[in-house]
Amino acid sequence: MRPVKLVDAPNFVRWFKDPEVARYIFPKLFRMSLFESKKYIKKALTHDDRLVYLIKAEDGNLVGITAVRLHSSDFIANFEIIIGEKEYWGRGYAGECIKLIGDFVFKKLKYNRFELLVFVENKRAVKAYRKAGFKMEGQIRAKRLSRVDKKFHDEYMMSILRSEWLKKKK
Repeated sequence: MRPVKLVDAPNFVRWFKDPEVARYIFPKLFRMSLFESKKYIKKALTHDDRLVYLIKAEDGNLVGITAVRLHSSDFIANFEIIIGEKEYWGRGYAGECIKLIGDFVFKKLKYNRFELLVFVENKRAVKAYRKAGFKMEGQIRAKRLSRVDKKFHDEYMMSILRSEWLKKKK
């Protein structure tokens, strides 16, 4: 992983215009223009409470993006990830990213909670989160509007606590 840069904006445009990739992303990202992508990156670079990284494959290709929003007063980190290059789906990049970010959140920052929201239909992501130790906390009905199919979708709230993460790592 590496920090996001302005030169990465064209990747976002390409990834987020693909309906298969964009199916489970936040509505504001779908079909984002180059201008909007640069604006998003500039905003990410200036906020201390948001860390945004590009995910690189062993072959050097950029394959996705991950973001962590830090709530320091509550010791909570919110997680997001998108693998934008479909030929890299199912190759373990999300799992590796979760491990790296989780170690940072729990070992370096000493936060108590690492959480996320995920579309119920996103079976591949749910499987990766469960494998990493995230627990299902509940289902939020009609939480997110998908710009791809123009329907509201349920989302799962999932989390893992510091004590669980550290215990799993032993």
